[in-house]
Amino acid sequence: MERADFAVIGRGLMGTACAYYLAQAGCDVVLIGPDEPDDAPRHDGPFGSFHDAGRITRAIAHDPVWARLALRSIARYGALEQQSGISFFDPCGAMVAGPSAGPMAEMAQDFLQCAALLGLDHQQMDGTTVAARYPYFHLPKGSVGAFDPLGGVIDPRAMRRAHEAVAIAAGARVIHAPVTSRESGLLQLSDGTSLQAGHVVLSMGGWSAMPGLGDARLAMQVYQRTILLAAVDDRQAAHLARMPSLIFVPDDRHTDLYVLPPIRYPDGQRYIKIGGEATSPIATEATALNAWFKTAGSQAAADILRGHLQALMPDLVITQTKTAACAVSFTASGHPYIGRLDDDTTVLTGGNGAAAKCADELGRLGAVAALGGDVTAEGLGADFAPVFT
Repeated sequence: MERADFAVIGRGLMGTACAYYLAQAGCDVVLIGPDEPDDAPRHDGPFGSFHDAGRITRAIAHDPVWARLALRSIARYGALEQQSGISFFDPCGAMVAGPSAGPMAEMAQDFLQCAALLGLDHQQMDGTTVAARYPYFHLPKGSVGAFDPLGGVIDPRAMRRAHEAVAIAAGARVIHAPVTSRESGLLQLSDGTSLQAGHVVLSMGGWSAMPGLGDARLAMQVYQRTILLAAVDDRQAAHLARMPSLIFVPDDRHTDLYVLPPIRYPDGQRYIKIGGEATSPIATEATALNAWFKTAGSQAAADILRGHLQALMPDLVITQTKTAACAVSFTASGHPYIGRLDDDTTVLTGGNGAAAKCADELGRLGAVAALGGDVTAEGLGADFAPVFT
């Protein structure tokens, strides 16, 4: 039987960062979870929503808590890239835009009030300014925008690898297999490993809301989402070289969408990514969530996303499209759940669709909680207390 002071279950963005901070504190820590599958339809274990090449990062948020989490993480991107030797951040900037009346008006006000409260550098734009600066965007008349110079794009796969590299350098061990059962600190893994941990950190994304590894069930809704990747040729990619990441609200919606500039994916093609469905199915069991990730997502949702992309960027010539399954976990509090469930267990989960950019700080807070510290004393404006059904 293997033994460790701490076992972090979940090799996603938050869990891997948590393992690094525990190892940096001198703890004997094991990070547990499968690698990204080479053949998703044949994979029997849990997946990861970070299995992608692009996520938006930005300091400006609708909520000061999320803004503070992002600011602390963004400030450490450079050090993490340098320590690990792995680049993952493109500082191309980020913009929030949409109609000046309707749902976006309230959202824009929240973003701007947050920026003013925290003294964040930003540029307010009207539709004319946006059109002059980014002529490839076709926003409705009367649109408003706010540009965040600290924002841009991160490669979540690369950022996770960076955290894992520095975690291993700090003494962490990695077991490349999922946990199949848990009784307090005794873990059984799919590869036959038995591990006794003094303390367990549950950081399994949407799977944290599913029954199986503990008696408590978190109040968290896990939505099965679809992303669309629209391929562009090298000429268009060069034309869009200054394109920022974008969050926007079309005229006919009450929820936002997001668009990332052309990113080179592992297949060598450059894709513009769009996501953000108005409605999507909810997963309540791990088997259903695993089954969802074995698919390419919903073609109906992808068709809607393509329509929004073509309305936003009417001159874009799409050479081909791909779809993929994703999942987004929303907590009852609107903030991540970070805290001890008991003397043996800490929970670190609940991204609310905004956690990738904040993963470094969230992982650090998870380590604080696991070590018995008080995350409410960290000056972020929230207690991050888990809520249960």
